[in-house]
Amino acid sequence: MERYIGCEISKVPLSNIAQRIMTALQSIPVEAQTNRENNQSIEKTKKNKLGDKDAHLRNEKEDCDSRIAILKTTVSPEKRTAGQIVRTVHMDKILGCQDTKILSCYQDSGFPKWECQEKSLSVEEKNLQDEENKIAISLKRKPDVPTSCSEKTRRMHANTYMFLYERSCTPGQIKSSGKYPCDISSLECEEKSKLLATIEQAAAFVTTMIFQDGSSQLNSEQASTSSVKGVVVLVKNQTDQPCSPGHTSTGYTWNAANENDKLIYLKTEQSSLWEQEQAHKKFSWQVLFQMLQCKVPIICFNAKDFLRTLLQIYGNEISWKQVANSVVLDPRIAAWLINPSDTVPSFECLIQKYFEKPFSKGAENTDTDALRNISYQNLGVNLEKLYNVMMDLAHGLKAQGLWNLFCTLELPLIKILAVMETHKIYVDKQELKKTSEILGLRLKELEREAHEVAGERFLLTSSCQLREVLFDKLKLHTLCEKLQRTEIQQLVSTSEVVLNKLQDLHPLPKIILEYRQVHKMKSTYVDGLRTCMKKGFISSTWNQTGTVTGRLSAKHPNIQGISKHPVTIAKKQYIKGKEEDIITISPRTLFVSKKGCTFLAADFSHIELRILADLSSEPELLKLFQEPEITDIFATLASQWKGIPSEQVKHADREQAKRIVYSVVYGAGKERLADCLGITPVQASQFIESFMQKYKKVHEFTKKTIEQCRNKGYVVSIMGRKRPLANINAQDYKLRTQAERQAVNFVVQGSAADLCKMAMVKIFASIVISPTLTARLIAQIHDELLFEVEDSQIQEFSALVKRIMESLQQTTALEVPLKVPLKVILTTGKSWGCMTELQEM
Repeated sequence: MERYIGCEISKVPLSNIAQRIMTALQSIPVEAQTNRENNQSIEKTKKNKLGDKDAHLRNEKEDCDSRIAILKTTVSPEKRTAGQIVRTVHMDKILGCQDTKILSCYQDSGFPKWECQEKSLSVEEKNLQDEENKIAISLKRKPDVPTSCSEKTRRMHANTYMFLYERSCTPGQIKSSGKYPCDISSLECEEKSKLLATIEQAAAFVTTMIFQDGSSQLNSEQASTSSVKGVVVLVKNQTDQPCSPGHTSTGYTWNAANENDKLIYLKTEQSSLWEQEQAHKKFSWQVLFQMLQCKVPIICFNAKDFLRTLLQIYGNEISWKQVANSVVLDPRIAAWLINPSDTVPSFECLIQKYFEKPFSKGAENTDTDALRNISYQNLGVNLEKLYNVMMDLAHGLKAQGLWNLFCTLELPLIKILAVMETHKIYVDKQELKKTSEILGLRLKELEREAHEVAGERFLLTSSCQLREVLFDKLKLHTLCEKLQRTEIQQLVSTSEVVLNKLQDLHPLPKIILEYRQVHKMKSTYVDGLRTCMKKGFISSTWNQTGTVTGRLSAKHPNIQGISKHPVTIAKKQYIKGKEEDIITISPRTLFVSKKGCTFLAADFSHIELRILADLSSEPELLKLFQEPEITDIFATLASQWKGIPSEQVKHADREQAKRIVYSVVYGAGKERLADCLGITPVQASQFIESFMQKYKKVHEFTKKTIEQCRNKGYVVSIMGRKRPLANINAQDYKLRTQAERQAVNFVVQGSAADLCKMAMVKIFASIVISPTLTARLIAQIHDELLFEVEDSQIQEFSALVKRIMESLQQTTALEVPLKVPLKVILTTGKSWGCMTELQEM
């Protein structure tokens, strides 16, 4: 089977790359330690401190001697690692170490500092000579670890408080002290070269960003407003036999499981303009850039945020096209593919699931520095766990047949969304202010009208007060058939559906409907934009795992929710004899292209209906899309359904046909359809039944999909995306029928999402490999892709987009080509709300 990945998706088979990723995704064994041993030794240490002051002084001396012993420890330069600090060492090698010293590094990194007096060195040398024939040195914690503790526990305690950075024993050797990362800003030139050579030979990188508040990307409670301080990278240089996930404890201290692995810290924040500071930032970028170009996996939890941050910090040093060549793996995306109902999987949850032990956050502590140090000391072990989790998830993806989907769609999308979030979409601030004022005036007018017709003042946004006016005072519910009620208190609802039924009985419901529409537009899509704007532009945050169907979602702002349908407002005139002004407002007009560029929108025409026709093989539906002369799909559909000539089809007929089709696609029941069409549930049920009788293959498709879901427990999209549905065999009728509708909905809508994502990946790849194209994908509104294109490239790029999107009918990512052609409608404009269709040249 051909597989594809990255920017060369249209040309390069994935099989070799996928194999390389799988080879790199090998876990490493780590030595587990238990929290119980930690707690016991700490308790006993406290008793020693309280009960014997002299013992405490002896302990300090022994601890200092132990740390110096560590400094004297060395092995051959090729094999020396931080992990060997806690291992037994031979005395002849210890005595051979020359010019050992303790460095005060991490000055601005927030890492803890330790010092040791020079005079202790001679004492330790004497002790070493006296103990020359001993095989090993027992490392002791400060304060003293009781003698009853095991040797393993002693080593762990020594490493817990030790924070040393060794460099002089073996020139050029890069060390990560104990469980703390090595700050690369402290390295000499030779050591920097050694580090770059290590990175070039790396098998994989496991990384996370560190924030100013001391948290990392692995913390679920990490504040989104906290700026990035640096990056910690676990450099994997060899693949070993995996350890058992259930064996790994959350309480152990990190030591390199492989002697060539490195844990490094790269500072990204800039605290001064000093030349040395600039040199550190430049080298950090050199390391990160080499990681991106290595073509080996970069494993990161929330990898999109990591790539976006690199582009924001180092935007002057790198082009967004260069990021497209990297290979990033995100365990969060993999976990969501396996279980799409968990749309926000956290690192803690993954650890709980794959390591079979609860995630330990440590004891409560209000000391900021202490908390920060605890966070840093856990980074090594957590990155090791992240590596192991990614390996397990990769095997899970392959076992469930999701590996190809992961590599083909979801991995490239990480880079695409990161690049999208760095692009600025400009907002017309003057138009924004003007629109807000117009909507505000209209809200006040509607409020006055509502009070007037109600005969009293009340809060229009309060459902409780509105219910009192509509039903307690005006008694409108007595003039209408059964109305919807709230689920909990069983009160008559004030929803849009109910107000639509009441609007012909009294003027108030109609006023409330318009008020809600205008209020939502003003608060969400006009004034709401201001909170998301930065210096006149916005950039949405995209969520790859936000839905169970595979669709993307956006926030800050939710650009997908901005309707393309304008709102018409009657602006009253207070000059006698002057007619009202009719103003049309569309929030999309607020978004404007930058100078020298034009918006290009590419919209899949009736994509879900086409997929329904393909999956059901319904002859009448296939005919709709295979005959190019048919322009109004839903009018023709209504003509087929009701058996009337096309010229006699009314707007109501067309709307009914459209709603019924989408009730099948979106899994809406008869009640929902009745509300949309303003008819009774009985009538809606009759409409659905007659539609299914006309299009029998559609009915067979829905039954077959539901039956397969009952047998397997899940449904699958055309590209292999899966959705488990636990309630498909539920005894409860409501739960079971809901799962049945979700099954049909997922197959159609999930398949449409797959095709739209594939279009994004292929177009992005074409831009990346082009030496001239500069177009940027700035938004995805479900079936529509929005680009910002240089004016001089509109014709060339629009032809490319149309060709790629319509060619997906024959894409090799599908087992068989689609039976219906895909049609793409292109529109262009300087404002997103004023787009005109682009005619083919």
